[in-house]
Amino acid sequence: MKIVSFNINGLRARPHQLAALIEKHQPDVIGLQETKVSDEQFPQAEIEALGYHVHFHGQKGHYGVALLSRQAPLEIHKGFPNDGEESQKRFIWGRFADRNGQAVTVMNGYFPQGESRAHPVKFPAKTKFYADLQALLEERFSPEHPVAVMGDFNISPEDCDIGIGEVNAKRWLRTGKCSFLPEEREWLCRLKAWGLTDSFRTLNPEVADRFSWFDYRSRGFEDDPRRGLRIDLILTTAALHARVHDAGVDYDIRAMEKPSDHCPVWIDFS
Repeated sequence: MKIVSFNINGLRARPHQLAALIEKHQPDVIGLQETKVSDEQFPQAEIEALGYHVHFHGQKGHYGVALLSRQAPLEIHKGFPNDGEESQKRFIWGRFADRNGQAVTVMNGYFPQGESRAHPVKFPAKTKFYADLQALLEERFSPEHPVAVMGDFNISPEDCDIGIGEVNAKRWLRTGKCSFLPEEREWLCRLKAWGLTDSFRTLNPEVADRFSWFDYRSRGFEDDPRRGLRIDLILTTAALHARVHDAGVDYDIRAMEKPSDHCPVWIDFS
């Protein structure tokens, strides 16, 4: 079973990237983030024509997530249990039958970026999102169950996931800019302590030059060496991680015309 996570940065602007992703990877489940389209305007028919069931949770112009699957999901849930009508549409999860008929839970999130620890609104929103996810996992799930949590986490887990240069990295830390602040990494550590594993990093412990986000303005993807961050992740419980045999970051999709600033990331498991 193959699952792919992709911050598409505007679904209606990049149908060519989604089509190319499907043609290349033939995923069983796809999680899209930053769809930037209201539910009323979501291109459901176009995605169904690509051979996928689709469930979406979005709003006009900002945020938005979707889950696409070859087989109809066993169940779908939109948002966190404590979300209200005014909550940003950033989270969706469902249960899907794998090729053996076993139920696998897939969670898909567009985690807030946070901007900086001094921001009075965005940083607390990021803090709350991670706390809501932690509570959901602790209250409703077990690490013994097959669970994948994927999406644009907007945090680089380790120093080898930071590819913006030492000078820039130190400046970001000094000014409190988000992406690898100590407290942000602590949020990730709590998720891992509950029972989640970074599949890509476990399978590629020595890789220090594979990133998933590249800034448009500084043309980090076009540079040599490339400059970016690995912030798009697929975390798995032990029950699922034991079945993972491959994981990657797709630069080919990022190299297309009119691309998202993110790369798709994927795992393949038996």
